[in-house]
Amino acid sequence: MKATPPESERELVLVGGGHTHALLIRRLGMRPLPGVRVTLISESAMTPYSGMLPGLIAGHYTFDETHIDLNRLCQRCGVRFVEGRLTGFDPQARRLQIRGRPELRYDLVSFDTGSTPNLSIPGAREHAVGVKPVSHFHDAWSRLLAQLEQTPTQPLHWGVVGAGAGGVELVLAMVHRLRGRSGLNLHLIFSSERVLPGYPTGVVRAAERALQTAGVTLHAGAQVTAVTADGVTLETGHTIALHRTVLCTPASAPDWPARAGLDTANDGFIAVNQYLQSTSHATVFAAGDVAEMVDDPRPKAGVYAVRQAPTLQHNIERWFRQQPLEPIRLQRRFLSLLSLGDRRATGSRNGLSFTGYWVWRWKDRIDRRFMDALNNFRPGMAQNSDASETPAPMHCAGCGSKLGPELLQDTLADLPQVQKEAVLPALGKAEDASLWTPTPGRQIAQSVDGFRAFSDDLYRLGQVAVHHALSDLYAMNATPVSAQVWINLAFGHARVQAGDFRQVMRGIAEALVANDCVLAGGHSTEGLETHLSVTASGEVAPDRIWRKSGARSGDWLVLSKPLGTGVILAADMTGDAPAGSMTAAWDSMLNSNREAWLALQQLQPNAVTDVTGFGLLGHLLEMLEGSELSAELQAEAIPALPGALDLLAAGRQSSLVPHLLPQLNHCHSEAGVNPALTQLLLDPQTSGGLLAAVPDISALPATFAVIGRLDQRSEASAVRVL
Repeated sequence: MKATPPESERELVLVGGGHTHALLIRRLGMRPLPGVRVTLISESAMTPYSGMLPGLIAGHYTFDETHIDLNRLCQRCGVRFVEGRLTGFDPQARRLQIRGRPELRYDLVSFDTGSTPNLSIPGAREHAVGVKPVSHFHDAWSRLLAQLEQTPTQPLHWGVVGAGAGGVELVLAMVHRLRGRSGLNLHLIFSSERVLPGYPTGVVRAAERALQTAGVTLHAGAQVTAVTADGVTLETGHTIALHRTVLCTPASAPDWPARAGLDTANDGFIAVNQYLQSTSHATVFAAGDVAEMVDDPRPKAGVYAVRQAPTLQHNIERWFRQQPLEPIRLQRRFLSLLSLGDRRATGSRNGLSFTGYWVWRWKDRIDRRFMDALNNFRPGMAQNSDASETPAPMHCAGCGSKLGPELLQDTLADLPQVQKEAVLPALGKAEDASLWTPTPGRQIAQSVDGFRAFSDDLYRLGQVAVHHALSDLYAMNATPVSAQVWINLAFGHARVQAGDFRQVMRGIAEALVANDCVLAGGHSTEGLETHLSVTASGEVAPDRIWRKSGARSGDWLVLSKPLGTGVILAADMTGDAPAGSMTAAWDSMLNSNREAWLALQQLQPNAVTDVTGFGLLGHLLEMLEGSELSAELQAEAIPALPGALDLLAAGRQSSLVPHLLPQLNHCHSEAGVNPALTQLLLDPQTSGGLLAAVPDISALPATFAVIGRLDQRSEASAVRVL
């Protein structure tokens, strides 16, 4: 986690992980903005580099080689990363709406969200696949490949509509990828007389030769007016029979800029001036495909998006400093390189055209250099020379470190909440303590848990803190009733702190509502770093309590969540956790153990615990303590989060692991067991799963993993890994 600088008082929010924003973040990593917190909002932690998409489709590159890891880039550059989809925004109130999350406020916002597929042709939405956004097309392409494997010999006709650079590169990449598949016929359908309108003659001829050699059927002068399940209909009334249709026509603008009241160009894209600033709102900038420079329109090309980054950075800096903005200067002529599918490429510059394998190698070097500059970037540790020399204000300790009452009252009044007659008073009522009348005949279960913040995404962090704490109750078969929270927010400007407090409290409140638990009260302070703690209270019938002890010989060991959050979060702190690993870790931590608890009630477990800071091995040893039992774990059955074993094999580990190493004295791993798997057993889990010893697994839900079995101990080691 990159802590917010104490003097951060203004918010720059970047919406969209396009090429311009990715390069901007890199530049901000080298030269941070003093007094400004930067946040990136993106639908995905992995964003594709469009220049390498044909190579990905052709099979020349892997997914990771063609995608920018935004989470890692942000972590290394001190930028807060929020994974979410923009649904709208209010430029007057300076607030952004994100699906499934509380609003985010900004002082300055920049959009680089790309374009949306143009599915305005009748039937296209139902029967065609759009190339934009690229991330969606890659998913669709993977599904098409899977379908081909089911029908390896069936004659098929696929069509690509549009013969600009994207359409030509795409169809040739598809030919190369599927060259061993017989019976597949590819069609390129376009309204112009030749492919690549506007390109130099030499480039057009090279592309036409490549298409002819590849056996692609060309349909020139063919204006598509409708798409059906059986193909496309042309303006002439003729039809082309197709099993699959891919649209590579010019993309369209999203609808939210116009809905928000921004000036838009005739085609609906955000209208920006020569400074990349909205022509209607001075607090809005835009770049890439989502923007249209009204005074100097340019094609939607990646080369322009890349070259907008320096100007965007300079003008954002100048905006915060209240200095005059600088106009962008884009060259008219630039190097243009197009892949021809089979590791050949064609290109042009300054009127010269060239084609060959050497051109593809040239393009490959350029593309890899671009990706390396983003995915392997590490900024220097030099301090910002523009940092204020004014001493930071003093912050009181003790009760003087509390947050202000107005912020508390306003935030609490806006939270969703559960209300129960047994818990008084209602949230927001001024009392010194909450009161709870337990159900007669039930025992009270209480637990406290918390941690230092591992992410700047405080909304999700609040949810994780609740799930982490409630797992202690679920592990004892206690029904959650109420919870109290303690939040220590990192020092910051009042406006920044207010936004952070609302984010974390919203996450806490929503998670408690999802678990039918009352938010009964809490305490808030400020300090050097953000910490969260949740005290959870529940109740359970005395004869229904689950304990760690009580397991029996023959019991099956089952686990409700995969392992690996510890090593993944450790790697993320240094910007080395792959995006896919972080996404999986978040998904796991945000998954409440409530459903696992309800499922275990039907299985009548003999022992239950939750897997948290001491790792699976530590909590399993607690379960075995004082018994004559031993556990046999099946190495291949132990679930791991994506990338966790690779990180462990590379020497990554949580800082707590050295203190857990003595546990290995009670564990024996057979020869052939992956050493990284043994290390995984020590990995401390945040919001980990439930570990249970059950007598019967015939009704076990598929969400559980059966990882081993208990038996009478016959050797020194309490745990064996087979």
